[in-house]
Amino acid sequence: MKRWHGKGLLALLPLSVLTACGGGSEADSAEPVVAPADRVAYVRSLEVQPEEITDLAILSADLLPLRRATLAAEVPGRVEQLTVDVGDRVRTGQILVRIDTRALRQQIAEAEALHLQAVDRFERAERLFEKRSITKEQHIDAVAGKDVAEARLNSAQLALAKSELKAPWPGSVAAKRVEVGDYASPGLPLVELVSVNRLKVRAAASASDVPYLSIGAPVTVRVDVFPGEEWRGEVVRLGAELDSGTRTLVVEAEIDNSEGRLRPGLFGRLEVPRRVLPEALLVPLASVVDYESEKILYVVADGIAQRRTIVLGPTVGQRVVIASGLEPGDYVIVGGQQQVADGQKVIEAEEG
Repeated sequence: MKRWHGKGLLALLPLSVLTACGGGSEADSAEPVVAPADRVAYVRSLEVQPEEITDLAILSADLLPLRRATLAAEVPGRVEQLTVDVGDRVRTGQILVRIDTRALRQQIAEAEALHLQAVDRFERAERLFEKRSITKEQHIDAVAGKDVAEARLNSAQLALAKSELKAPWPGSVAAKRVEVGDYASPGLPLVELVSVNRLKVRAAASASDVPYLSIGAPVTVRVDVFPGEEWRGEVVRLGAELDSGTRTLVVEAEIDNSEGRLRPGLFGRLEVPRRVLPEALLVPLASVVDYESEKILYVVADGIAQRRTIVLGPTVGQRVVIASGLEPGDYVIVGGQQQVADGQKVIEAEEG
């Protein structure tokens, strides 16, 4: 661009102007202000064309075990054996903890002896009653004695069975609450078990996302500690109502974790498709400029920057959909837009 120097400019001004200005010197002169329309800016622009994109709700999510159970003691006694440790995988029916069974086995022995005695009395009473050698009341007492003895034996056997804590389903040991030698009273937590072959992914969706949510909808899960990887799943559960404080709805999806790479407690993102936009116009987020209370873009038309007021749509990665204010084929300034004014001449900068 041609630049004017102060000395040359003074020579072109009328004498009356110079007199009015007090005759100034070269040191007092200043370069004239160049109007935006006359200043050329070097920019980078991008032609926008419609494309089909999927609008996603991206929700912060927690990974949780599919099932969790805290297994507690059902009979009192000292812990006799602990067969697992934290992190161990267990199968259905595997014995995890044994409570001291000496007292229980003694109770079973006593119950068996009493049951044997009661059965013998019952059988003799049956024979005598047939011969009418005993009364009906005596026969009833013998029957009742046998039934009570049988019930006591069953109760003792059940208590012995409960002294062995077994895994109700296959899973992994998340925590153990006792050690061998500890006294376990009924209800005392002994082992915490989780099922991690499949994981629950729980997130909170905003009220604006609710119309797009449905059970069975496909989802993608991304986990921060595994960048670039994704897990596919589907929505399996929606909350019954929105939280009154946050106005959010609980969303739960399930994903496969048969390889065991993921762990409950990891933080991730749940991507739920909301809608498909068949002819969306997208621009880089960085190209959008805040202008007073509006969002604007600068487009290039015949070498001139034009300011466009826009309405933003959903964000897709590092780009944003322009809901209004842009037309297909427009050239949007995506580099140098912060130094551009409406109506200013622009030149496409060379790459490099």
